[in-house]
Amino acid sequence: MKKNLLSLITLLGVGVIANAQITINDTHIVGMNDAVEQSVDTMPGSITIGPSGANQTWNFTTMTERYVDTLIFSNHTGFPGAGSITGANLGVTSSADDSSWTFLNKGTSGLFVVGQSFYQDAQLITLEYPSTIVTFPSTMGTNYAGNWWGIIFQQYVGQGGIDSVRMTREAITSSNVDAWGNVTTSFGTFASIRQNVNDVTIDTIWLYQGGSWNVIDPFTASMLGVDPITYDTINTARWWTDNPSSKFPVLEMEFENNGTVNSVTWQKSSPFVGVEEMNVKPMFSLYPNPAKDIISITTDKIENSVIAIFDITGKQVKSVDFNDSAISLSINDLDAGVYFYSVSNRTSGKVIQTNKFIVTK
Repeated sequence: MKKNLLSLITLLGVGVIANAQITINDTHIVGMNDAVEQSVDTMPGSITIGPSGANQTWNFTTMTERYVDTLIFSNHTGFPGAGSITGANLGVTSSADDSSWTFLNKGTSGLFVVGQSFYQDAQLITLEYPSTIVTFPSTMGTNYAGNWWGIIFQQYVGQGGIDSVRMTREAITSSNVDAWGNVTTSFGTFASIRQNVNDVTIDTIWLYQGGSWNVIDPFTASMLGVDPITYDTINTARWWTDNPSSKFPVLEMEFENNGTVNSVTWQKSSPFVGVEEMNVKPMFSLYPNPAKDIISITTDKIENSVIAIFDITGKQVKSVDFNDSAISLSINDLDAGVYFYSVSNRTSGKVIQTNKFIVTK
């Protein structure tokens, strides 16, 4: 989320061979402060998702790693727009997209997306919508279907005769665990079940004019560079395992209705502990957040301390000693994105405070 010779895999203890189907539940999935490193191939060639049914053997060792994406699962309450999202108990960020934040709900019944926030043209957009990733328990034959409609975005305009604009989404999802067996990637060989998901979304843009909501007219849509109605279909195959070395889909493919695979993502290594976060303590304040050039930290209780700043991959990018109740740091050399900071005692190394902030450009 190494070698693929079975003897070496066995020697390393990575992977367990399946003689019977497995069952996946919430204990087999990543949680708070886990980080998953994934290899991504955006040009997989003639690869297919392979056969369905019982006791399958899938060998996917021919992909080319185009880039690596690191997912960090953390406390969602510090994410931009968190106050507008309900039902989340976990958040995830991606190193491949440092300007968006996804809100999740993980429980005994499944893993769900409940919303997302992102910056667009320096404006924070918050979308609240439900989407099922996987239900628990899942085994061969587990299936679900869902249909949802709701307003995912609305904003006042107040000009050109337009009072407001909104976007609605209809989402139709069907999922079926259609196979079990052993899947092999460069990470290892794993007993797995394969989940086959079809997601259809229909996004519609509406304008409030003359006291009623109507689908945006083609002329106005062309002037704004948008489509009145957008249809999107995504087919996804995911291979899940109960092996503790994984805790995430071992492999995931997005493919067309005709079977053409557009991208392959596979776990690169076992999940590791990401940059840990603590609850915000009242004695600390970091501002502004988001920030562009300078951040200031104030506190009423600080001695012999050091502040370290990390990027989203966990790499330390800045470290400063301080003893005062306030400090200002220049961040104009940092790229736009999400950063984490930790305040620790310089002598003992004990961490006093950690949290995150956002750099905008």
